[in-house]
Amino acid sequence: MSFSWADPTFHPVSFVLVLGLFAWYHETTSRSASSATRGQKRCFVLGLLALLLATTWPIVDLAHSVSLLVLVFQREILVLAAAPLLLIGLPKMVMARLTRPPIIDAVVTRIITPIRALVATTLLLGLTGLPFAVTWASESHFADAVMILLTLLAGFILWLPVVDRVPGVTPLGPLGKGAYLFAQSLAPTFLSFAWIFALRPLYPSLQHQQHVLGLTPLGDQQLSGYLAKLGTFGVLWIVAFIFFFKAPDEEPEENTKPLHWIDVERSLERAERREKRGYDERTLPG
Repeated sequence: MSFSWADPTFHPVSFVLVLGLFAWYHETTSRSASSATRGQKRCFVLGLLALLLATTWPIVDLAHSVSLLVLVFQREILVLAAAPLLLIGLPKMVMARLTRPPIIDAVVTRIITPIRALVATTLLLGLTGLPFAVTWASESHFADAVMILLTLLAGFILWLPVVDRVPGVTPLGPLGKGAYLFAQSLAPTFLSFAWIFALRPLYPSLQHQQHVLGLTPLGDQQLSGYLAKLGTFGVLWIVAFIFFFKAPDEEPEENTKPLHWIDVERSLERAERREKRGYDERTLPG
């Protein structure tokens, strides 16, 4: 489908999704046990707006089949804005209910460790940014939606070790969070080197950059590399340095943080599942 500035495209699915998430959040946080603070509500709404911006005209249309530069911008909105704001906006009790199913809890507790989160984020962002993946996404809106969901998932994984929302998990200290974000700013952006230094366009499915944006395909690709680096460094390094500056004041107080019942309850549930698995293994024949 060709892009035209004079012919905006309406994306009803994006609006329905965002409105549905807002209705769910309002209903969930209206209960006293899982009420959200004003700051959390503001962050969640801003996260929804970022999600809407990334999945509606013109960004989603340009990223779909025209410009790698806009595709990178869309990915950065999802990973660096929508994902952390949505996580920050979730009260811990709401996250506890979302992660209560054993299979979800097992996946989250494994992926939340910094090394695993770094590897998972690098793989997801790397694979979804390769030419074959971008070509596949440009062939249908379903494929495009899958790629957007995978990118948003990468954003959630990136920020889970930083935003303390998973119950029963020992949080990283400020120094650990800062070091983790610094590592995350480097590994997932390795494709940007190829975009900057390639001598020819690598994405044949993205076309008409000259007509729509006034950029040559190679120029669009090179700018994408710079945006990927500068955007990721700009956000993650700022947050990392905030944690580094907070570290001297907060590290001595790590052992004095209050223990919440939801953390104790989740730890007991995990211990019970481990004990049951051990019992089942001992009772297996042979």
